[in-house]
Amino acid sequence: MSNHRIIENYRDDENLRNEFHNFISKVFPSISFKVWYSKGFWSDKHIPFSIIESGEIISHVSASRMNIIIDGKKYKAIQIGAVGTLPDYRNKGLSRYLMNYVLDKFKDKTDFFFLYANETVLDFYAKFGFKNISEYKFIAASNIPKPRYSARKLNIKVNSDFRKLIDLINHRRLLTKRFGAEDYGCITMWYVFNLYSDNLYYVEEEDVIIIKKEKDETLHILDVIFKKPFEFDSILEKIIESESIKSINYYFTPDQINYRYDNAVKENTELFVLGNIELGNSPFRFPATAVT
Repeated sequence: MSNHRIIENYRDDENLRNEFHNFISKVFPSISFKVWYSKGFWSDKHIPFSIIESGEIISHVSASRMNIIIDGKKYKAIQIGAVGTLPDYRNKGLSRYLMNYVLDKFKDKTDFFFLYANETVLDFYAKFGFKNISEYKFIAASNIPKPRYSARKLNIKVNSDFRKLIDLINHRRLLTKRFGAEDYGCITMWYVFNLYSDNLYYVEEEDVIIIKKEKDETLHILDVIFKKPFEFDSILEKIIESESIKSINYYFTPDQINYRYDNAVKENTELFVLGNIELGNSPFRFPATAVT
């Protein structure tokens, strides 16, 4: 490591930030942080740690500080993300060095660490003491209402739609108290810019935004963004477009929207947790739009 140095928390350094964007384009070519940053959503809760050599970032780990809710109780947590190394520098221990650095830096400041691993490097995280924990997909297959679609698809390029999205995200109620998070709108907006800009639906009567997809006779609900209580049954028929929907999949624990589901199917989402924390015995799914 004598020829390398670690740089951290460099969000406001234009040269280093641009080098980070270059690194991401090489290691994770399908994603980008540029628009997310330019729109002001890279908050000080998202801390980059990188190894740099001759002005080039060659290895990286991000740490996101989060308040996590488990069975209604609040904890401090660090979610690890964007772990990667340039191809020419792999198998030299750089990611391990960075991981140890980040874990040591926050070990006395957080209750636990967690991350979602790439399936090709599952053994890597076990070396640090992380444990793989199964999550669940919640499925409703009965009492699917007939579609009476009336939701309005949002266009984030339209100022009024963008402001509505930001208002609801900034004032949103907890989506789940079983294993969820507070104030993760910056992460959700990363998903909006990168993956879900075409999947935002607004139900005006209840002032609710749904992030959803319909595919293969299934309605996939990725997020429900709301700031006041409402009856989920009352909006379901308003967001279904296809007459052929036979099941609904929820990618979060639907305890706070009080919606019935028929099955909770265990899935290995590659969730890894490090720390003395109990996640309880009830099925859970960390919200999909809070994952880094």
